[in-house]
Amino acid sequence: MVARTSGFATVSLQMRGTGCSGGAFDLFGYPSDYDAYDAIEIVAHQNWVANHKVGMVGISYSGLSELPSAGTNPPDLAAIAPMSPTDDLFSTGYPGGIYNSGFAAGWIGSRISDAKAAAQLSGGALAPLASTPVSGVGQSWTYYEIDAELAASSGASSACLANQALHGQSESLSALVGPAMVAPGTGTGRDPLLFNRRSMSQWASRITVPVFVAGATEDEQTGPQWPALLSALPSTTPVFAHIVNGGHIDSTGPQIISQWLEFLDVYVAKKVPVTPTGLAAVVLDDFTSFGSGTSSQVPLPAIRFTTDTTAAKALKDFAKHTPRVTVLFDNGASTAGSGNPGSTYSAGFKSWPASGKTVSYYFGAGGTMATKPLKTSSSTSLVLDPTVRPAVSLPSGNPWSAAPPWNWTTVPAVNGLGFQTVPFAADTTIMGSATLDLWVQSSTPVLDFQATVTEVRPADTQEEYVTSGFLRSSNQVDLVGSSPIFTIPSYLASDGQSLSPTTYRLVKIPIDPIVHTFRAGTELRVVISAPGGDRPSWQFDTVDAGQSATIGLGKVSPSALVVKAVNGVAAPATLPTCGSLRGEPCRTYQTEGNQG
Repeated sequence: MVARTSGFATVSLQMRGTGCSGGAFDLFGYPSDYDAYDAIEIVAHQNWVANHKVGMVGISYSGLSELPSAGTNPPDLAAIAPMSPTDDLFSTGYPGGIYNSGFAAGWIGSRISDAKAAAQLSGGALAPLASTPVSGVGQSWTYYEIDAELAASSGASSACLANQALHGQSESLSALVGPAMVAPGTGTGRDPLLFNRRSMSQWASRITVPVFVAGATEDEQTGPQWPALLSALPSTTPVFAHIVNGGHIDSTGPQIISQWLEFLDVYVAKKVPVTPTGLAAVVLDDFTSFGSGTSSQVPLPAIRFTTDTTAAKALKDFAKHTPRVTVLFDNGASTAGSGNPGSTYSAGFKSWPASGKTVSYYFGAGGTMATKPLKTSSSTSLVLDPTVRPAVSLPSGNPWSAAPPWNWTTVPAVNGLGFQTVPFAADTTIMGSATLDLWVQSSTPVLDFQATVTEVRPADTQEEYVTSGFLRSSNQVDLVGSSPIFTIPSYLASDGQSLSPTTYRLVKIPIDPIVHTFRAGTELRVVISAPGGDRPSWQFDTVDAGQSATIGLGKVSPSALVVKAVNGVAAPATLPTCGSLRGEPCRTYQTEGNQG
């Protein structure tokens, strides 16, 4: 809608094997990837297509599907602009190697339903399964389309009806995903033969056309781990990424969407950017506030480079003045009102991860964290019980609204461990992926862990959610390319390792990207618990059921949070009201059992 009202001709496709399309559905399988190749080339050769080049736009499924499409390298693809993608189907479906029985399971269930045939053979001919209106079988709109096509042809033919022939041969997605895949001792884990060809990161490494990508660090659907794409994209590929705190819709925020339109003008339309007027201006300006159900948003920034005299000059200026990575901080704390879309400050970076200083915050006695490890060995224990908290932090309501009805509860003292820094002496911006090096000892061979990073407010009265990380403890073997702050477990069952009741094992928990300035006077806290309770719609099919684990501290077992601190970010002095930032709920601060 936004692209169409902004002057672009748009073409929408049904994925193979869904709706009225032909063929059999296979979630991001090769047939669908190369369907996109064919479609791009067909469209590019139409006489109404300017420059005979095509761009791709979309959010969520229609966004992340652009990456394998571009990875096939269609010769007439000009650029892509995916919003709210994921880096890998496994990281969304199995965060930390734990089955996502919430959003991922529901989403897969919907895809299975969508791929069902809307017709069957009857007397040697295809016929609708039932008369309209129908729900619960395939996509209900297809019945109306079949009826309309049959009526228009006096019952002679329906292309939609004929295209249902192979829908029954769709890949059994329930066989591809589910808790059995990662079950300790029996599951295969992340099978590269199955997942690599469906991995957005794998396809991203092949992309050469310009890319405009945006996403949120608390995305409740596809997930906050998507910035891994930025490391996968070749350094020679023109990339313009925007990272913002918030939910799934915030990739289309007002401070992003204006540069999205500039990108499409210079790289796809090959023209000098034009300031939208009339209906286009209204649609563009209201897009995010309408989509999120919020009452307002910050004003749309002015379209840049409109006075350039040539398209070539505009493209050159866009590339020069648009950083490879732009981070929008404190989205929700702007003059638009608490929780409404709008960031108060930003910073640009030449690469992801940005250059900075790697800092280790070592766990200490009494729940302390410091930049030096304990000189002597110590330990502390917890009971991992996911039933002591709600499964999600938003049981109902709209996660995109200005004030979602969060139910982000504290982990009971016996079921969590808390570690926190002393108050920061100066504003400290932590940016990028992080790793929790957790030294674990347990009589239970396999446990699931959640590590939640929060900001503790002055006077220890409130804390605000920042991000989380998850890991099934058997995943202790990491792939080449891992670093102290970016852990990439293999997630292969054949690499699985058990915990020991007598020896500490290093369990490196990948923490989703942190993009946050901890103001002077605030503290960084890590809470370790069983998975669950911290995400709006992700749930976890966990093996935890009240087992205990001992965490080593200092000397031979120096458990620590490893992060990247960056310079050059200037944050407003005023600390935003707790809970005003989009995607970051606030709760009353309470100590955990190990905190003195």
